[in-house]
Amino acid sequence: MTDLFEAEVTTTTSLDMRRLQRQKRRATRRRWTLVAASVALVLLAIGGSIAYNFVQSFEAPESDVAADYEGAGQGLITVVVEQGDTGADIAQTLYDAGVVASTDAFIAEARSNPEAASITPGYYYMQREMKAEYALQALLDPASRNELSLTIIEGRTVDSTLQAIANLTNATLEDVEAVAANTDALGLPEEADGNLEGWLFPSTYTFNPDVQPADILAQMVETTITVLDRNDVPEGDRQEILTIASIIEREARLPDDRPMVSGVIQNRLDIDMKLEMDSTVKYISPSEGVYTSDEERAIDSPYNTYMYAGLPPGPIAAPGEASIKAAVSPAEHDYLFFVTVNTDTGETLYAETYDEHLGNVAIGQEWAREKAAQAEESEEATD
Repeated sequence: MTDLFEAEVTTTTSLDMRRLQRQKRRATRRRWTLVAASVALVLLAIGGSIAYNFVQSFEAPESDVAADYEGAGQGLITVVVEQGDTGADIAQTLYDAGVVASTDAFIAEARSNPEAASITPGYYYMQREMKAEYALQALLDPASRNELSLTIIEGRTVDSTLQAIANLTNATLEDVEAVAANTDALGLPEEADGNLEGWLFPSTYTFNPDVQPADILAQMVETTITVLDRNDVPEGDRQEILTIASIIEREARLPDDRPMVSGVIQNRLDIDMKLEMDSTVKYISPSEGVYTSDEERAIDSPYNTYMYAGLPPGPIAAPGEASIKAAVSPAEHDYLFFVTVNTDTGETLYAETYDEHLGNVAIGQEWAREKAAQAEESEEATD
């Protein structure tokens, strides 16, 4: 009986041990499940935390009734929202400037409006003594932004762009030129060889009112690099692509002509044929009209593509992205010549042979004569 009892005791103990082990395993699984769930919640929270945390930075007001103004305010002032400001920082800035009656009123309004998370750094026109609701609306209204706007159109040269920057910032042209000379500080890539031409991307830019010429130029260079990267232009090809694109920008009038003109340029380069582009001559000898004179085509300059084969030393203007795309992907054809036969519409004709080209040139000359005759008749009728 002793053996039976011991056996019975041993069996019971084994069952208990297995029961305990199962309980421990369940407890372990529960702990890991809780850990995994916690990690998942943390990752989810990180993903949505940017806007949420900004709104939450508008801490809840200490009292239910916060001091607030009633009207839309009076007296125009400028308020600055700094980069990295929290909601509480913005509320304090508005209070210190006399815009809102209390930080609590603005915080309460912001916490009730999810769009408050979209407030961006910058300068804002505000009124003193504004109701918190109106103050928030002003910060969310793009029309309230105090910004400078600069538009550089495609085909502009560096000289005209520097003058536009001087006009915008009220700096002297000489000061802007001095800033532009320090191309390393502007982030100009080495392959540009210190020449900003073609690297100041044409676009519309907005800046804070205290922007400096160096900041503007650096952003334009950075934008050019971004566009080149977006179009998969290798660093070693950037200068060549910008040079071709700048010629396209000055030669092509219509979107469909950009890749066509690019194809002509590539075809000529492939057979070492002179480009003979009026636009490159105009770069060294600016004059009225799109065509060059015999005297201009006789100028001895590496930019004179009537005199020298190959591409000029660098870009002749600021090309837009459409021209950059055309330079990267020229149209495949056998044309070696093109001429714009109607400068009003931009109509351009292409030819494979010089004789065909001469026929197209004659069409363009006839149109020019008719245009001149119409202008003369109009002038006589006015007199």
